[in-house]
Amino acid sequence: MKRREFLKLFGVGVAVISLSDVFPRIIRGKELVRPPGALAEDALNAVCIRCARCAQICPTGAIVLASLSDGFKELGTPRIDALRGPCERVQGRCERQAKCAEICPTGAILQVDRRILKMGSAIINADRCIAWRGGSCLVCYEVCPVQGAISLIDEARPIFHADICVGCGRCVYACPAQPKALTLTPEGERRLLPV
Repeated sequence: MKRREFLKLFGVGVAVISLSDVFPRIIRGKELVRPPGALAEDALNAVCIRCARCAQICPTGAIVLASLSDGFKELGTPRIDALRGPCERVQGRCERQAKCAEICPTGAILQVDRRILKMGSAIINADRCIAWRGGSCLVCYEVCPVQGAISLIDEARPIFHADICVGCGRCVYACPAQPKALTLTPEGERRLLPV
């Protein structure tokens, strides 16, 4: 075997080993926070035609399309990015009717009663939180549209209640800490099964 052939074969081997770690993550995908009324994951991935209408109509820009790093099956499907804006289904411009569900041509996103809405939960990183580090900040508590989702310890530090939080992302978007002290996760989500 010549040196050039050996190096080529060695390079291919290294690439295969490197990608063997990446491909399963791409194929398996991440757990994503989905728009209100989104079908259960497998059904959403099967029914969504990746038309991007939901992202285009979202008044806050919270709906974005999943990228390849989110997963191969998820690619092009809608997800919530609370760093771009909150979902206003609980309180705001979509309170009466979800614009994303209204425009969805396939039923991948359906109208859901906002009283039973649960897209996920906000999680706090106390090491990054201004209030938990001794500063004066209660922005998350002040902007939360769901009564009881955030309570205060000593009227100074926020505690999040995943069982009450609906995952709208308003607190994540408003958090002034850099990097953000809050993360939106699909923990506790309620998704719809196709009819």
